[in-house]
Amino acid sequence: MKTRLLSIATILCAFGALNVHAETVADALEKCRNTENSLKRLMCYDNVAKSLNKYEGSDAQIGLLQTYKATKGNQVNPQPDLISEGHVQTSEPKNDFGLEYKRDLSKEASEIAVTIVSIEKNLRDNHIITFSDGSVWRQTDGTYMKLEEGQPVAIERGILGAFFLSVEGLNKRMKVKRVK
Repeated sequence: MKTRLLSIATILCAFGALNVHAETVADALEKCRNTENSLKRLMCYDNVAKSLNKYEGSDAQIGLLQTYKATKGNQVNPQPDLISEGHVQTSEPKNDFGLEYKRDLSKEASEIAVTIVSIEKNLRDNHIITFSDGSVWRQTDGTYMKLEEGQPVAIERGILGAFFLSVEGLNKRMKVKRVK
């Protein structure tokens, strides 16, 4: 009886050894993702991060990450538009004050001074203003301000992504949004 159990155990171990394969990082992360308890899931992710070198194919992924970091570090003002297979394509920033969602704001100006080139009105009687730097802004509130072509104005950044146009000497601000 003992010999039968021993032979069955040996056969099961042999079949189990055939199915063993090296786990990839993606497999390990998938296991972590399927964990219900949030604390255990976090611990699982931490364990995967600490022992990346034991997973199959991790060298290639770490190499891609290092290539990305090196490429990003060599650029003056990177704006990644597309990151695939370790390649980073960037676009040089032009004058994009007001297009905050496209770049990092940590070292940006909170106000610009420009001159009005042209003023138009839309169907809702709001101003559409073109400035000397080529940017086009649209009024988004009902504030009345007398504006003229050639007039110097300032656009300042407010909170929560708002922008305000102000004229020197006036105690009034008009809420605006950049269109172009």
